Amino acid sequence: MVFNILIDNTDDHEKNHALLMTDSGEYELSPAFDVFPSGQALSYQQMRVGADGADSTLENAMSECGQFGLKKSEAADQVKKVCVVVVKWKEHFARAGVLAEDIESLSSQIDRPFLRDQRQSGSKLA
Repeated sequence: MVFNILIDNTDDHEKNHALLMTDSGEYELSPAFDVFPSGQALSYQQMRVGADGADSTLENAMSECGQFGLKKSEAADQVKKVCVVVVKWKEHFARAGVLAEDIESLSSQIDRPFLRDQRQSGSKLA
């Protein structure tokens, strides 16, 4: 959810989230799929993110961290980890073979101030 917010993937509807059942009958999240910046600058997600509905903010995502069994400090630690990864998105895309001109085109969306500022503030959460 945090990754989707920070990368501008607003195509986060129910069909793009799945649980898998383990051999012991417990559920776990599936590996991520259909994760790509939508490039629409909507500032809201398709799914409810937190107390403020679908608003695409880290504050909203953390507002109901207890629903995920996380204390606020644990949720902040997870958000920081995602921020550290997303900050390096250009390097990852380049290693994955995305063309430089495509990275530059995506940059205008992924690095717009609304998202860049959230990555910076999220990496400093207490």
